[in-house]
Amino acid sequence: MNLYQEILREHSKANVKKITDYIGSDEDRFAELMQIFLKGDYRTTQRSSWMVSECAEQYPFLIKPYFRNLLDKLHEPEIHGAVRRNIVRVWQFVEIPEEFMGEVYDICFRYLTDNEAIAVVAFSMTVCFRITQYFPELKTELQVTIEDLLLKHQDCSAGINSRGKKVLAELKKK
Repeated sequence: MNLYQEILREHSKANVKKITDYIGSDEDRFAELMQIFLKGDYRTTQRSSWMVSECAEQYPFLIKPYFRNLLDKLHEPEIHGAVRRNIVRVWQFVEIPEEFMGEVYDICFRYLTDNEAIAVVAFSMTVCFRITQYFPELKTELQVTIEDLLLKHQDCSAGINSRGKKVLAELKKK
Protein backbone atom coordinates (compact mmCIF):
# COMPACT_ATOMS: atom_id res chain seq x y z
CA MET A 1 0.00 0.00 0.00
CA ASN A 2 1.21 3.48 -0.83
CA LEU A 3 0.32 5.28 2.41
CA TYR A 4 0.78 8.76 1.00
CA GLN A 5 -1.62 8.13 -1.89
CA GLU A 6 -4.15 6.40 0.36
CA ILE A 7 -4.12 9.30 2.82
CA LEU A 8 -4.83 11.75 0.01
CA ARG A 9 -7.36 9.51 -1.73
CA GLU A 10 -10.16 9.89 0.78
CA HIS A 11 -10.70 11.56 4.14
CA SER A 12 -13.16 9.26 5.88
CA LYS A 13 -13.48 7.00 8.89
CA ALA A 14 -13.50 3.98 6.55
CA ASN A 15 -10.18 5.03 5.02
CA VAL A 16 -8.67 5.67 8.46
CA LYS A 17 -9.71 2.16 9.51
CA LYS A 18 -8.31 0.65 6.31
CA ILE A 19 -4.94 2.35 6.81
CA THR A 20 -4.69 1.68 10.55
CA ASP A 21 -5.59 -1.97 9.97
CA TYR A 22 -2.83 -2.15 7.36
CA ILE A 23 -0.30 -0.59 9.76
CA GLY A 24 -1.40 -2.69 12.72
CA SER A 25 1.47 -3.11 15.17
CA ASP A 26 4.14 -2.96 12.45
CA GLU A 27 6.82 -0.48 13.54
CA ASP A 28 8.16 0.06 10.02
CA ARG A 29 4.74 0.88 8.59
CA PHE A 30 4.06 3.18 11.53
CA ALA A 31 7.42 4.88 10.94
CA GLU A 32 6.34 5.53 7.35
CA LEU A 33 3.08 7.05 8.60
CA MET A 34 4.99 9.21 11.07
CA GLN A 35 7.25 10.53 8.31
CA ILE A 36 4.17 11.57 6.34
CA PHE A 37 2.68 13.14 9.47
CA LEU A 38 5.86 14.96 10.50
CA LYS A 39 7.14 16.05 7.08
CA GLY A 40 4.02 16.24 4.95
CA ASP A 41 2.25 19.30 3.66
CA TYR A 42 -0.63 20.90 5.51
CA ARG A 43 -3.31 18.53 4.17
CA THR A 44 -1.41 15.25 4.56
CA THR A 45 -0.30 16.21 8.06
CA GLN A 46 -3.88 16.99 9.02
CA ARG A 47 -5.27 13.78 7.54
CA SER A 48 -2.50 11.51 8.81
CA SER A 49 -2.89 12.87 12.36
CA TRP A 50 -6.16 10.94 12.67
CA MET A 51 -4.40 7.72 11.68
CA VAL A 52 -1.51 8.37 14.07
CA SER A 53 -4.03 8.83 16.86
CA GLU A 54 -5.88 5.61 16.05
CA CYS A 55 -2.69 3.56 15.76
CA ALA A 56 -1.34 4.94 19.04
CA GLU A 57 -4.58 4.13 20.83
CA GLN A 58 -4.48 0.53 19.61
CA TYR A 59 -0.70 0.04 19.95
CA PRO A 60 0.65 2.64 22.41
CA PHE A 61 4.23 1.37 22.16
CA LEU A 62 4.40 2.60 18.56
CA ILE A 63 4.30 6.28 19.54
CA LYS A 64 6.93 6.14 22.28
CA PRO A 65 9.95 6.93 20.05
CA TYR A 66 8.12 9.97 18.63
CA PHE A 67 7.26 11.90 21.78
CA ARG A 68 9.76 14.68 21.10
CA ASN A 69 8.46 14.92 17.53
CA LEU A 70 4.87 15.34 18.75
CA LEU A 71 5.92 18.16 21.06
CA ASP A 72 7.90 19.84 18.30
CA LYS A 73 4.90 19.52 15.95
CA LEU A 74 2.70 21.37 18.44
CA HIS A 75 5.17 24.27 18.47
CA GLU A 76 5.02 24.72 14.69
CA PRO A 77 3.27 27.90 13.55
CA GLU A 78 -0.08 27.56 11.78
CA ILE A 79 -0.71 23.99 12.98
CA HIS A 80 -4.12 22.66 11.93
CA GLY A 81 -6.61 22.19 14.77
CA ALA A 82 -7.03 18.51 13.84
CA VAL A 83 -3.31 17.93 14.38
CA ARG A 84 -3.45 19.55 17.81
CA ARG A 85 -6.58 17.58 18.70
CA ASN A 86 -5.13 14.24 17.62
CA ILE A 87 -1.81 14.73 19.39
CA VAL A 88 -3.54 15.58 22.67
CA ARG A 89 -5.91 12.65 22.09
CA VAL A 90 -2.90 10.33 21.81
CA TRP A 91 -1.58 11.54 25.17
CA GLN A 92 -4.77 10.32 26.85
CA PHE A 93 -3.97 6.70 25.99
CA VAL A 94 -0.22 6.37 26.24
CA GLU A 95 2.25 6.43 29.07
CA ILE A 96 3.94 9.80 28.95
CA PRO A 97 7.68 9.49 29.56
CA GLU A 98 8.66 11.34 32.74
CA GLU A 99 11.13 13.55 30.88
CA PHE A 100 8.23 15.04 28.87
CA MET A 101 5.56 15.28 31.58
CA GLY A 102 6.32 18.89 32.50
CA GLU A 103 6.16 20.14 28.93
CA VAL A 104 3.06 18.07 28.14
CA TYR A 105 1.33 19.34 31.28
CA ASP A 106 2.18 22.97 30.46
CA ILE A 107 0.85 22.63 26.91
CA CYS A 108 -2.38 20.91 27.96
CA PHE A 109 -2.93 23.26 30.89
CA ARG A 110 -2.56 26.22 28.51
CA TYR A 111 -5.19 24.62 26.26
CA LEU A 112 -7.56 24.60 29.24
CA THR A 113 -7.24 28.35 29.62
CA ASP A 114 -6.98 29.33 25.94
CA ASN A 115 -9.88 29.49 23.52
CA GLU A 116 -9.32 25.96 22.18
CA ALA A 117 -11.72 23.58 20.48
CA ILE A 118 -13.95 21.60 22.83
CA ALA A 119 -12.25 18.26 22.07
CA VAL A 120 -8.78 19.70 22.74
CA VAL A 121 -9.97 21.08 26.09
CA ALA A 122 -11.65 17.80 27.06
CA PHE A 123 -8.62 15.71 26.10
CA SER A 124 -6.33 18.16 27.90
CA MET A 125 -8.26 17.70 31.14
CA THR A 126 -7.60 13.97 31.00
CA VAL A 127 -3.92 14.38 30.15
CA CYS A 128 -3.38 16.90 32.96
CA PHE A 129 -5.21 14.65 35.41
CA ARG A 130 -3.05 11.67 34.47
CA ILE A 131 0.10 13.74 35.08
CA THR A 132 -1.18 14.84 38.51
CA GLN A 133 -0.99 11.18 39.52
CA TYR A 134 2.80 11.62 39.38
CA PHE A 135 2.85 15.20 40.65
CA PRO A 136 0.04 15.54 43.23
CA GLU A 137 1.06 19.13 43.99
CA LEU A 138 -0.58 20.09 40.67
CA LYS A 139 -4.02 18.76 41.66
CA THR A 140 -5.32 21.93 43.33
CA GLU A 141 -4.35 24.12 40.37
CA LEU A 142 -6.03 21.70 37.97
CA GLN A 143 -9.14 21.40 40.12
CA VAL A 144 -9.61 25.18 40.34
CA THR A 145 -9.07 25.58 36.60
CA ILE A 146 -11.58 22.87 35.71
CA GLU A 147 -14.14 24.33 38.13
CA ASP A 148 -13.73 27.71 36.40
CA LEU A 149 -14.12 26.03 33.00
CA LEU A 150 -17.34 24.37 34.10
CA LEU A 151 -18.75 27.70 35.23
CA LYS A 152 -17.75 29.32 31.97
CA HIS A 153 -19.17 26.51 29.77
CA GLN A 154 -22.13 25.34 31.84
CA ASP A 155 -24.72 26.26 29.23
CA CYS A 156 -22.83 25.63 26.01
CA SER A 157 -20.55 22.61 26.01
CA ALA A 158 -21.70 19.14 26.94
CA GLY A 159 -18.24 17.76 26.12
CA ILE A 160 -16.42 20.06 28.50
CA ASN A 161 -19.06 19.66 31.20
CA SER A 162 -19.10 15.87 31.04
CA ARG A 163 -15.33 15.46 30.99
CA GLY A 164 -14.82 18.17 33.59
CA LYS A 165 -17.21 16.54 36.05
CA LYS A 166 -15.53 13.16 35.60
CA VAL A 167 -12.05 14.56 36.12
CA LEU A 168 -13.15 16.62 39.14
CA ALA A 169 -14.69 13.53 40.72
CA GLU A 170 -11.39 11.68 40.25
CA LEU A 171 -9.37 14.60 41.61
CA LYS A 172 -11.52 14.72 44.73
CA LYS A 173 -11.15 10.97 45.33
CA LYS A 174 -7.42 11.04 45.64
